[in-house]
Amino acid sequence: MTLNIRKSKKNLEYDGLWYKLRPKLLDSYVAREYLFSYVVAVTVLLSLRMLLDLFAMFDEFVEKSSPDEVVTTWTIIGRIASYYGPQLLMYFRDFSGVMVLIAAIFALMRMTRQNELTAVLASGVSLKRLIAPVVFLGFCLNIVMVVDQEMILPGLADKLVRQHDETESRQRVVISLLNDRGESLLCARQFDPDAETMYGMLVIERDEGRMVGCLMADEARWDGENSRWILTNGKYENMRATDTVGYDPGIVDREYYDSDLSADYLWLQRNSGFKSLMSSGDLGAYLQRTNLKPADRAEAMGERHFRFTDPIINMVMLLMGLPLLVSREQRSSKTAVFLCLLGAGGCYLATFACKLLVGTNVPVLSEPLLAAWLPIIVFVPVSVLALDEVKT
Repeated sequence: MTLNIRKSKKNLEYDGLWYKLRPKLLDSYVAREYLFSYVVAVTVLLSLRMLLDLFAMFDEFVEKSSPDEVVTTWTIIGRIASYYGPQLLMYFRDFSGVMVLIAAIFALMRMTRQNELTAVLASGVSLKRLIAPVVFLGFCLNIVMVVDQEMILPGLADKLVRQHDETESRQRVVISLLNDRGESLLCARQFDPDAETMYGMLVIERDEGRMVGCLMADEARWDGENSRWILTNGKYENMRATDTVGYDPGIVDREYYDSDLSADYLWLQRNSGFKSLMSSGDLGAYLQRTNLKPADRAEAMGERHFRFTDPIINMVMLLMGLPLLVSREQRSSKTAVFLCLLGAGGCYLATFACKLLVGTNVPVLSEPLLAAWLPIIVFVPVSVLALDEVKT
């Protein structure tokens, strides 16, 4: 009998805890409305972004890769799908903060038009309690954006840097004066990314800006296991000054060349935004290189700091916009949406300007750390004040 009473008490405690923690009917309804609006926002924004780019670049997808090729409708559709499939994941990252806010606008405005919001407020429910599910789901969706940035996009980086006409094969590119170990400069007449091979490779070794050596090879194939290039007909000429004869040519054969520039890096660096496709770990390894230009180092450091601040900024935009959407004051829907977009848009534009000006000569913004955290320093207090002004 005593055992049964103890079991009953445990069951009652469990049922009481579940009752406290389980989603309420209002939370479930608001969450369902918000997720439906989020799916709509994602579909509309990503489709619009893709169609705008496709409208400008459609000619690239209908070109023949060879004179004998027959380009059919299915060929064009396949090229478009092959190119924009990975790109949509990058568009999702870029618009993640905007989509979370627009989904909140759609959901709350729909509830307002159907007088559901009025009925909820008339029942005595707090406005802060009403928007709690939206804030929680916004936080969860920002985690999805972080996963996309750190785990998915780095694996698709080779596809994301392609041009519109490179869906079937990657074109060979010219390598021009890339900084390598020490002060060396790497050049190549052609680089084949599929074969991971350079043709007509030239490495200029420098010491304090002066040329001290030259390495040439007909071909150089990347050896990923040993992080070096295997040379075909490699010749190294020593141009260092000596005390007796002035210059000692010392031309010798070279079988390999140790390098910090991998085949993947040579392909990615052709896109100016390739640092945004790296994971945080890859950015850390990139910053360990000693031969980076000051502008490249500042850009990489800024990108690394923004990895931490972007999810926070997305939440700040949401917290700034929600108090302007829901209010006990009589306000038209158009006015509420305008004020919401105005407040959150100011935060978005300020963040975009900070990213754009990292490493420039603009005071304060030249420091990557300050440029990344400045929008948070400015707009977090604003979002807190906006939430505090919500009348419950």
